[in-house]
Amino acid sequence: MPHIVLEKADSVKKCFDAIEPIMEKISNGILKITDKYINAQETSALLESIAIEGGKNQTFFIQLSSKGDAVTVRLLPVTDPEKTNGVKTLMGLVANKIKLSNSNISYGKTNLQDYIVTEI
Repeated sequence: MPHIVLEKADSVKKCFDAIEPIMEKISNGILKITDKYINAQETSALLESIAIEGGKNQTFFIQLSSKGDAVTVRLLPVTDPEKTNGVKTLMGLVANKIKLSNSNISYGKTNLQDYIVTEI
């Protein structure tokens, strides 16, 4: 499952607050974060996401979850989209926006290193 661990992230809440709606045009479509939700304990957040690539539309959630002083960016398994370049790129954009919000954050374990981009 694709994921990016953000080491030394203070909390899911701070990561959640760093994310604003995103709309990025890519060569064959559009990537969007349309809305976001956080649980009452502020330990898990969901980002409502859309990847439109080559006319194919996928709606899914990116999840932010905490473990110790790290926050993991991953796909919510229940929505399980096809892991296209657009889906992975959107996850990388989310991780990068969170990292830019706090200079103490560093990238930990990931299988998406090629998709962590600052802009498209």
